[in-house]
Order: sequence, then structure tokens, then C-alpha cells
Amino acid sequence: MKATEIIAKDLEEIYIGNLNTVEADLQLPEKGRNGSTFTWESKEILFISHEGKVTRPSHGVGNRKVVLEVCAEYEGEKATKSFEVTVLEEPRKIKIVEVEDVKVEAAFGERAELPPVVIVTEETGDFITLPVVWEDYEPCSEEKTIIVNGEIEGEEMQAKASISYRLECTEKEKEYRTDIVESFAPGTVRLLKGTVFAEAQERMFSFIRSVDADELLYNFRIAAGLDTKGAEPMTGWDAPDCKLKGHTTGHYLSGIALAYSVTGEEELKEKLDYLVEELAKCQQGLEEKGWHKGFLSAYGEEQFDLLEEYTKYPTIWAPYYTLDKILSGLYDCYMLAGNETALTILKGAGQWVYDRLSRLTREQRDKMWSMYIAGEFGGMIGILVKLYRATGEKIYAQAAEYFQNEKLFYPMAENKDTLKDMHANQHIPQIIGALEMFKATGEKRDFLIADSFWHMVSGHHTYTIGGTGETEMFHAPDHLVDFISDKTAESCATYNMLRLTSGLFRLNPKASMMDYYEIGLYNHLMASASHTCDGGTTYFMPLRPGSQKIFDTDENTCCHGTGLESRFRYMEDIYMKNDNCVYVNLYIPSQVSIQDFFMKQEITVDGVHKFAIETCGEQEIAFRVPAWSKECVVVVNGERFTKRNSDGYIHVKREWKVEDEVVIELSYEFRFAVSNDDERYVSVAYGPYILAELSEEETYRKAPDLSRMERVMDGNHLRFMEGNRIFVPMADIAEEKYHAYFLRT
Repeated sequence: MKATEIIAKDLEEIYIGNLNTVEADLQLPEKGRNGSTFTWESKEILFISHEGKVTRPSHGVGNRKVVLEVCAEYEGEKATKSFEVTVLEEPRKIKIVEVEDVKVEAAFGERAELPPVVIVTEETGDFITLPVVWEDYEPCSEEKTIIVNGEIEGEEMQAKASISYRLECTEKEKEYRTDIVESFAPGTVRLLKGTVFAEAQERMFSFIRSVDADELLYNFRIAAGLDTKGAEPMTGWDAPDCKLKGHTTGHYLSGIALAYSVTGEEELKEKLDYLVEELAKCQQGLEEKGWHKGFLSAYGEEQFDLLEEYTKYPTIWAPYYTLDKILSGLYDCYMLAGNETALTILKGAGQWVYDRLSRLTREQRDKMWSMYIAGEFGGMIGILVKLYRATGEKIYAQAAEYFQNEKLFYPMAENKDTLKDMHANQHIPQIIGALEMFKATGEKRDFLIADSFWHMVSGHHTYTIGGTGETEMFHAPDHLVDFISDKTAESCATYNMLRLTSGLFRLNPKASMMDYYEIGLYNHLMASASHTCDGGTTYFMPLRPGSQKIFDTDENTCCHGTGLESRFRYMEDIYMKNDNCVYVNLYIPSQVSIQDFFMKQEITVDGVHKFAIETCGEQEIAFRVPAWSKECVVVVNGERFTKRNSDGYIHVKREWKVEDEVVIELSYEFRFAVSNDDERYVSVAYGPYILAELSEEETYRKAPDLSRMERVMDGNHLRFMEGNRIFVPMADIAEEKYHAYFLRT
């Protein structure tokens, strides 16, 4: 290679960590893999030195953006590259005014299960959790209530637990429920061509097909001591020197399995099978290198060892999170593509997890799971419960129990919003896991955890586009306007919130849940997708005035990974069913086709929803009444149905005929979506769409006069104008600068 080519390649391969949320010193490389010499310069040494030492701003000052510039030199040639780093402000100093008592029951002579945290009230009125160390006590052998005190580190106030002793302790309350509705089988629901949903899906199909399988295997083969077959290493969060490497491969496995389930393309199946078979070889190779049987990752067990020593991020980076992505991808390959080797790998890995965690105490595990980022374990609970269901082997359910994170679960079970300053997507998959546990065991507490969390986030932590979090973090409930920035609404968080919504909806179908789902799907997940076939996804969805999307194509972030999956899940919840009824949840042009049932829905340019329905015999169909529509009428052959059931759906039961004419009359009107903490800040909405104004201004624009808004035709795409101001749905924005929030006076 020429000197300029070597420099360009070395600059491209530089990885210095997740630069969106920096809290610790950066490790700045001095040389590139191909021989370039690096010289670093910080543009703001107050917060980052030229050597990468980080000094966080004081709390209240706000996060700081710092530009780092590296100059690469080789054989007299030079080139530079810049990195934008967000340095997080110091954490808040907490002042508590009250500690909530803990109340538990125990059987005679047994020690009670006291939580490792207590709920405290700050002087702001917000709830948070703090770790507690309980004093030793003697279990009671008579019916009596004893008080146990606990120490909260750094606080004068003590915690107090009341333990009520009974002859026989009440068993954990059970509330076995089965899903009331379920999705149609993969491949039976298709998006209609020509829609924005179908177009986004087709672009991801192209990308999935283009990815080099051997690149995805590179790090695994290196770890296992196997030949890399000449593949190039991956970049960003999957670079050889990144501690999260391997996670993208897991996401890709899910993505290609989902893609195959939609298309049935043999080429996709062959690629999927190749990846799984090679990962099986890597699993065997890791064992031959001396790691424990069943272990599979893109690195050795060192990160897991360090986690058990409570090593902080970024020295290690969420080893169980990465493992979850790999195992979840393999599970999808088994369930959606019938790959039995994937199940064999899963069973070995599940045994490895059980063996590893079963030798730790509960206190050790509690401390691990409460650690910021390092202890992030993603969907480990969920994947292990699924493995238990697939095999019937209880060892996997026990392994899932080891991931119970009481720092999160305890306050959720008590219905106390302690999410302030918690990492959003570190915890949403844990809640999904709690719901999976409920479905497997029937323990009511697990359902309460999931239900309480959903209502907290959807009602008090959600922007008008349906996303949550800022710089990956939850903030105080109903404090959103203060955190409208260029790092709002992480795509991963919304992806997982919609999966949680879907899981809860199956147990108790309500239109209100699909109202929330629809907003997040249309205005965040759809809006996060690149408009080219590069596989790009936004990490954050910027909402500050004059925002501009940045699509991750080569950083291989977590959101890039979930983007590989989400495009193939657009159709998952459009329709659901049970033995008695088909639910129409979303009004997206699509069709569902099974042996004795066919439904196709289309939307005209005028917003008219038409349905073609073919079925044998009598069939009940429930049409959702959207919250945004003042009127909703189902018209069948001229007969009008308007009565809503308590679930928020219009139910029509009849003998359907091929010649039936079915139309859903919905009222598309302009309205303001108001921030629930400050009614002056609004977004412009039209039906399910949040509309953004195309503008490069960096201060809040005045909210438009809705009475002057008018729709203009632009093919299949929606466009709106107020005078000379142009508004478009969030999903239609590519590289333009925009405003999603406006100031109403």
C-alpha cells in the first residue's frame, strides 16, 4: 500500500470507546496497526488533556463536547481525523429526607430476603435507590415482628426493615396468565410495496445480503485460535481492541433469521447456517484453549473474571450484554430458521452461565448487576427463560433467576419511580426479562415489575416522538424539556420499549398500549433508519432546534445492531389473533395470509383505509380506535359500526364474503403533541405522525398556526406547509436540519 493508503486505513481503524457518554480517561493509541504514528490534540484541555485524561464538569454545569484531533504520519505523509467526545458532568450530590421502610415476611427460624437497596426520597421529592447493608439478626421462632436496621453508606439516616414471622410464610403470590393474543406466524404478514415501511425494509435486506460473514466471525476465530480466512477485522464497537466485540454478530444473526422468515430466500439460509456452524467450531476451539466448556464469545473469559471482582467500566464493558446478543441471535436462528446446531450451542452456553453464577452468592450477584455499564446484562433473563421453554430443562430457568437485579426490580414492585439517573437501555431489557419470567412461573411480582415500569416510562419519561432518555440516561419523571438536546432518545431504548409493550399487550390487549407503540414506531424507529442501503441507524434522535440526524454505518454501536433487527419487525404487531378474534392494531399497508384467513389493508392518498377480507365462516375482527382520531367508523357494505369495547377496539363479528367492501373512516387532523412537563413546548402532529419543520435555525421556532396548515402532494410521501414553512414526518428526514419541538406562546 502507498503511504497515503496506510494512513487512511489506520485512521479508519482507530477506536477509542463510546464517545457519546464519556466518564473515564480515554486510551489514545500512539500507533496504527499498519505503522502510522499518531499525535493527539484536544481542543479543550480543561476537560480532556492531549493524553486523554478526562476531567468531568461539575454537576449543574452540563455535559461538554470536546473535539479530539489525531494526526497520523507515515513516511512523510500526514492526514488528520477528528472525534467529537461528550464528557458527562459529575453526578449529583444526593440529599435525602426520608428512607422508606422495608416490609417482608419470613417463616419461623428462617432468614428473610431483605433487598440490597432501599427507596429514599430526595429533597427534590424524587425517589431513588441507595445500597444498604443490613445488620445481623437472629431469626424468630414465634409469631412476631422484628425490626432490623441497615446502614446506608455516607448517610446518617438509617434504613429499617420490619420482618413479620409466621408459622408458614406466605408463598410467592401466583397469577398464572396465558397470552390472550399472539402474533401471526413469521412470513404470513407482508408489507405492501411502495410504502415507507417496505422501502426501509428492502434497504436493510440489501445490506444484510452484502455483509461478509467471515468479517462477523473474525474476532470469534481469533479468540478460539482459528484461521480468519483472510477476512478484514470489523470497526468501532466490534474492532479487535474493543471490549464489546461480538455483539454485532449476535444482532446480525437475529437480523438474518428475521429476514429469512420474511422472504424464505435460500441464499439467506445458507449464510445463516454457515455462521452458526462456524460459531460452533469457535465454541469448541475456546474449550480446547482452556476456557470452560460451553463458553462462547469473541474474547476469553477475562472480562467475566474482572466483573466478579467488581471492575468498573470502561476497563470492562458489559460482558453479559454481549453474550446476550450472541445467544439471542442463535435462538432466532433456531426458532425462525430451524437450525438445530444453534440450539446445541445455546444449551452449552446456558450450562456455562449456570455453572458460573451458581458459585456466587446473592450478594455478589446483586453488586455486579447494580454496576453502571460493566454489570449490564441486556436480555439474559429473557433468553434463558426462552431456552428453558424450548428444552424444558429447569437449569436454564434457574440461571435466569441469578440475573434478578433488585436495584431495579424492588422499587418497580413497590411502584416507585426511581429511574432518575439510571441508564435507560441497561434496564429496559431486564424488565422484558421480568415479564418473560412471569409468563414462565406466574409470579405476580414479576408482572407488577413490568407493568409499573411501562406506565412510568410511557407516561413520564417519553418525548413526543415516543423515545426516552438523554445521553442514554433516564432523568426525573416529567422533566423532559430541560433535556431536549442532540443526544435524546437512544434507538435501542425505543426498540426494547416496543418489545415490552408488545409483551404486555399480549396479556391484556388495550388500544392505549398500541397508541404508545404506534408513536414510537412511526416517529422514532422508522425515523432512525438510513435512507440508503448502508445499514445505518441513528444512535440518538436529536430533538434540539436545528437538529441533524447522524446514521451509524461503521461504528457498529448497539443501535446499529438493533437496527439490523427492527426493520424486519415492522409487521410483527400490525395484526394479532386468538381463537376468537383477529386484532387490527396498526394501520400500515400490509397483508396477512394463512390457510383460512386473508386480510389486506391499503391507504389511499386521501387517507382512506380500505380492507379486503377473505375467511371461512364467521369471524370476529377488532379494529383499533386510535387516540389521535376524534372519530372512528368501520363501514361494511354501507353499514356503520361505531361502538367501542372497553379495550378501545370496534369489534365486528360476521360471515365475511369476498365481495364485502370494508372502509375505516379515521379523522386525520393537525394537533399539538404537548410536552407533559411544560405545555409551552409542543410538537406538530398529523394522525400518527410527528411533523418536523425543515429549518437550520438553532433557536426554538414559533409553533405554527394549525388552521393554516395544508397538505401538499409529493408522490407517496406526506408534505405539509404553513405559508412558506415546510413540515414532513420525522421518518422522511435524511440529512436535512429540522425542528421537532416548537414554542407556543
